[in-house]
Amino acid sequence: MPKLKEPTAPPTEPHTATPAEKAALNKVKLNSFTVLPAQVTPDNTVTATWDVTVPTDTGFDIQLELNGQQLTNNTGSKTFTVTQRTGFALGAVINDPPLPFASRILKSAIVTVNTSGCQDLKIPASIITTLLKNQLDNAFAGSDNFTLGDGGSTVTAGSNGLVDIHIPITINVPNWFDADLDFHIQLNISGAQGHVIVTAPVVDVTGGFPFLSDVLSGGCSDAVSTGMTKMAYAFLERIVDTELRPAVEQAIKGPLDQFTNQQQNDDPQHRPFAMTTLIFNANEGLDITACPQS
Repeated sequence: MPKLKEPTAPPTEPHTATPAEKAALNKVKLNSFTVLPAQVTPDNTVTATWDVTVPTDTGFDIQLELNGQQLTNNTGSKTFTVTQRTGFALGAVINDPPLPFASRILKSAIVTVNTSGCQDLKIPASIITTLLKNQLDNAFAGSDNFTLGDGGSTVTAGSNGLVDIHIPITINVPNWFDADLDFHIQLNISGAQGHVIVTAPVVDVTGGFPFLSDVLSGGCSDAVSTGMTKMAYAFLERIVDTELRPAVEQAIKGPLDQFTNQQQNDDPQHRPFAMTTLIFNANEGLDITACPQS
């Protein structure tokens, strides 16, 4: 028997405001709307301020929106961080189910971003990957309980800020068992508004714990294996949080501070500089932009 097709909903037609909705929206009075400053450097803030009189006798529920986000008050302000040329639109909308919103744009404004004074700093990806490999190999090479696999850790720069790390480890327990494990870590490197951000979205342990016999583990090999895996995970997580992430942050922050200080010294007005964007990938390495802050 042929399979019946699922019923499909009819396409939604664009809603055209009715004469009554148009009349109601036209009663909304814009007293003022500004977005200041009108020009900023990247990653600086602007403040949108509005004052609107919304009628209550139209029979419709009229709401205000700023760039599609509902505003709870008819008078107020909101701060935004901008990284590129950005438009701001203040609108009045009517929510009249089941029909879509009817709307009216009250006023719009554009904020431009001035990058003319910004400077770039580039750091090769190898600076980060070599640092991480040395840090990991040293951490595991000196342990009596762990044996680092041949070649040590593998650290690979990827795209979109990712660094992929694999650490082949053998856990040695004399007169009991050896367990071959793979410690897998992914770091994500990014930054904005003067802050270097290093996170670890992946911290994982894979592998097994072979036992000489169930007798050696008291007949509870699965429970012991699970416990050892948790211990290995906790050990790895501690290394990530106390050694790897701080080391990467400091390796970036040191050259960055020197760079921004030098830019301030070289600037005719001696304006302070701050990092506005930080992008990391295998091909470009660290690509950092710093801009004057006044």
